[in-house]
Amino acid sequence: MEAATERFKILFVDDEENVLRSLVRLFIDEECEVSTAKSGKEGLQMVKDNEFAVVISDQGMPGMRGTEFLGHVKEMSPDTVRIVLTGHADINAVIDAINKGGAYQYITKPWNNNDLVLSVRAAIERYRLVVENRYLTELTNRQNEELKQWSAELETYVQQQTIDLTYANKELLETNEKLRRNFRDFTITIANLIELRDKTVANHSNEVAAISKEIAKRLGLSAEEIGNVAVAGQLHDIGKIGISDEILLKGIEALAPYEMHEYMKHPIRGQAAMDSNEALREPARFIRSHHESWNGNGFPDGLKGNEIPLGSRIIAIADRYDRLLMTRTMQAALEEIHALTAVQFDPGLYHPLVEVVKERTAGHLMNRKVEKMLGPQGLIAGMVLSREVRSGTGVLLLSKGVTLTPQRIESIRRHFNIDPPDSGGVYVWVDG
Repeated sequence: MEAATERFKILFVDDEENVLRSLVRLFIDEECEVSTAKSGKEGLQMVKDNEFAVVISDQGMPGMRGTEFLGHVKEMSPDTVRIVLTGHADINAVIDAINKGGAYQYITKPWNNNDLVLSVRAAIERYRLVVENRYLTELTNRQNEELKQWSAELETYVQQQTIDLTYANKELLETNEKLRRNFRDFTITIANLIELRDKTVANHSNEVAAISKEIAKRLGLSAEEIGNVAVAGQLHDIGKIGISDEILLKGIEALAPYEMHEYMKHPIRGQAAMDSNEALREPARFIRSHHESWNGNGFPDGLKGNEIPLGSRIIAIADRYDRLLMTRTMQAALEEIHALTAVQFDPGLYHPLVEVVKERTAGHLMNRKVEKMLGPQGLIAGMVLSREVRSGTGVLLLSKGVTLTPQRIESIRRHFNIDPPDSGGVYVWVDG
């Protein structure tokens, strides 16, 4: 028999002492532990107390026949391989041993020693395979259960991570949106501070930003480029903060040479004021060049044609159009812009400007609406402003055409308590 790492136990049961001694001698050199019992009762007690790989029982024992004994062994130790020894080749006894005792094999007396040893070796190997298969099955089942538990825990973890990431992304989006709103409000505030020094250009920065943004959209610029154009439009006059009131309140035509020299520095000062912020460097570049002319006669650098940044060209035409509206009709303003096309302004921007102006004009027509002044407490979310809203000291709070939200209404009420205007009210469109 091949060497094994484990010595399996076998049990011989026979009522004849000399038979048991012969069997013990026969298997003394085998790699197994041999036990004997002289009766079925004694054998069952040994099966109860030990784990046997093979049990070989005589059929013709008094008190408990081999088939009955092996039937009990089958119930007590199902994996044990059972062999019956019979003194005669009675086919009925053989069938009875197989059916009732679950015998794996029957061997007749007298046996052939070599055949018996080989049969027991085969039975031990059968037992080993059964036990190993059961162990592997149990191991597989246990690992499957562990895998199921691990998968369930992993799924729970993934679900929680997904929830956490979704929540984090939502918070990030809300934070980014808040930052965008704060930045937009900041640029509006700066523009309002600029316009406080010259109330003849009320809401000019907001209008330039809005018109420039719409032109940029029609030109198919990217979202980032459109945003930079809008910011530059909002802050295009930021460099005027460094100009004296005496110069600022004069018309350009009335400026003395030294005053004009000072005035022409404001685009450079505007760029310098914003250049330290990396996010504002592109808008700052547009601001520097928004007074350049298509024919090269502008300032401060005398750029010509496509040398002028596109954002600057957009702001330039929007700036001039809105200033012309202060003293001219829409049609007259557009005609003057057209006359300056290819001289002062990019020829490719005139038609986009006309489209934007027409669309904005159509959007401002309030069919079947009348203007009404309401106190801050009478405002309702969804109302549209018919005029801009300013505080008592002239700070622009909201532009004409803005739709009121609960937050904007609360802002108006707060500012009116701190800095109430003379009118004491807000003009909105209501149903006629």
